[in-house]
Amino acid sequence: MNVSLYPRHGRGRTTLRVAGWLLLVGLGIGLTWYGFAWTEEDDQIAGTPSPVPVSAQATARPTDTALPSPTPPSTPTPADTPAPSRTDTPSSTTTPEPTAIPATATPATPYVVAGADGVNVRSGPGINHTRLGYLDPGARADVTGREGDWWQIQYEGAPGWVFGELVTAFNADQAEPPPATPTTEAEPPSTGDEAWPAEVFRLINQVRAEHGLPPYTYNETLERAAQLHGQDCQQRGECSHTGSDGSNVGTRIRRAGYDAAGWSEVLVYSSSPQEAVDWWMDETPPDDPHRSALLSTWVTEIGIAVVPTGRGDYHFIAVFGRPKTS
Repeated sequence: MNVSLYPRHGRGRTTLRVAGWLLLVGLGIGLTWYGFAWTEEDDQIAGTPSPVPVSAQATARPTDTALPSPTPPSTPTPADTPAPSRTDTPSSTTTPEPTAIPATATPATPYVVAGADGVNVRSGPGINHTRLGYLDPGARADVTGREGDWWQIQYEGAPGWVFGELVTAFNADQAEPPPATPTTEAEPPSTGDEAWPAEVFRLINQVRAEHGLPPYTYNETLERAAQLHGQDCQQRGECSHTGSDGSNVGTRIRRAGYDAAGWSEVLVYSSSPQEAVDWWMDETPPDDPHRSALLSTWVTEIGIAVVPTGRGDYHFIAVFGRPKTS
């Protein structure tokens, strides 16, 4: 076997060839990289900043957009709130006992309640005053004054008067109202009919006195019965002792609430109280039913109504009664 101690000339050329190949490959890679970098630089728009590496972005934030870190609220310490001084709290906490306020007694309001027959309300303390209305049986009205046997009451927002014997007064003794100034009766109208019932009553009692007889007592329940019958006569255009419903005087006074042991009635067409009384008295016994009623000793009470007929004169109606005794 032949062994050569010297390299062959062919092995040296191979080494050179390999080195040249590697040099070419490295040069190709460098040119490729250089060309790629040059192309990206050309593609950039003028004035556009170059991209910043990620590592640089993470470490170089602009300070003008940085958000301030929230400042946690300070926790007050006991020193922030001053402790109350010893003078803030009174040394004694005893609560004073409340003082009782004495109750003021409210005076009871006096009032009246109409009796079983009801009661007429007038403009003054007397039957010669104008009739304003009527309180039904059991109706209540506050008292505002008093004069004699008459109570001044509040009636439909205005003063009125009722006869004391026909009502029951309450709280009058505990809170007696001051005496009221009597109502001055106004002059009657041109017809004078508002005051005519009182005038008829006066004239009848005057005639009785001339004959030595006691005066009649005026009764407002009988007046109510007479007034209702007069209105019935006015509507019918005629008047008699029989009503449009067939009633007689006894039925009418019981209907009005008068408990009678006896009764009678007189009526006439006339133009004045004096003329009416004169007509009733202008009779000769024994044919004197009207005169006998005016001078009766059996009946004791009277109620009177004067109602226009619509023909220039008036219906004068006087109703007499005697109450039942208990």
